[in-house]
Amino acid sequence: MKIEIDWFYLRKPLIICSIGLVIAVIMMLASTKYETAQQDQYQQSLSTLNTTHQKYSNIIKDIDLLEQYRTQYTRYKASGLVGVERRLSWVESLESTNEVLKLPTINYNLLPQEEFKRPGFKVKSGIDIRGSIMDLKMDLLHEGDLFTLIKDIKLSIDSLLTVESCSITRRGSVSSSLNTQNANLNSECRLRWLTIDVK
Repeated sequence: MKIEIDWFYLRKPLIICSIGLVIAVIMMLASTKYETAQQDQYQQSLSTLNTTHQKYSNIIKDIDLLEQYRTQYTRYKASGLVGVERRLSWVESLESTNEVLKLPTINYNLLPQEEFKRPGFKVKSGIDIRGSIMDLKMDLLHEGDLFTLIKDIKLSIDSLLTVESCSITRRGSVSSSLNTQNANLNSECRLRWLTIDVK
């Protein structure tokens, strides 16, 4: 027995099914496209968040470094290493050190400030390092007085001091006995006080 399909009655359900199928395919394609767009937006937002977090971390580090360097700079400025040279402080430091050592005689000559130059020594632009020469002439009881004087000067003032040269000569012959009350040695030293000028 042959079954005949009545297309007249099936036409309406087939059209509704086809339309539903087309709508389902369109919705599936639209949802896939929407999901892809949202995923891209999420990745972009995540990348922006990571970049912002990195910038924030860098700013925190920069603030910490700035605070650390600001504290050092303030300390150096207060000590006279940065800024205008403080000749009076250097002389006071020398005299207060000698009050403890009680050298027989000590004379100093502080020369005008000049640019600090050394072979191969480079400084960033905006920073000017200058030096002031101090020539010392001293009478010493023994060699240790010289080392004690320089060490105590460096400890008494928070400034940068370099010893350019020093010489010691004996007063009298080697065979003569040392006098513990009077000078036995003469010494001449050249010191350089350094000052940093930040423009």
